[in-house]
Amino acid sequence: MSVSFRKSLMVGAVVLLAGVILIFVWRTFSDDDSSRARNELYTELLSMSGQLNRDLPRLLDRQTRFDRAEVANYGMRFYYTLVRVDRFVHDEAELATQIEPQMRREYCHGEALAFYREEADFVEFQYLDQNGLKLFNFRFTPGDCAQS
Repeated sequence: MSVSFRKSLMVGAVVLLAGVILIFVWRTFSDDDSSRARNELYTELLSMSGQLNRDLPRLLDRQTRFDRAEVANYGMRFYYTLVRVDRFVHDEAELATQIEPQMRREYCHGEALAFYREEADFVEFQYLDQNGLKLFNFRFTPGDCAQS
């Protein structure tokens, strides 16, 4: 091997090593930024659920009580009780088909849910009957709004 070839080989190895180190450093910092943003989102969601829960439970109308809000996997889950509905007497599927379009429209276009639509991974609406038994739930993501 000639001296100039060895120098070229050494320079190539140093450049390759420097490139690998730079890529590693860049990925570490970019992961930290995304982790930081996710942590800030989670903290914001926790704060918002705490603010909501201070005023709950609350009757929204004669049929619906807003019970609580909780953070779940970078999304928000809202619990509602249908105060005059018994799971064993009423048709759950029929109730769900009546309520779902309104909730989707509110999620996709409503001012009150704009933060969740723009920042959170999803919003879930969990409905319970008068005895606290699960009736049905709706889970919406920002992608669902492109369809409506």
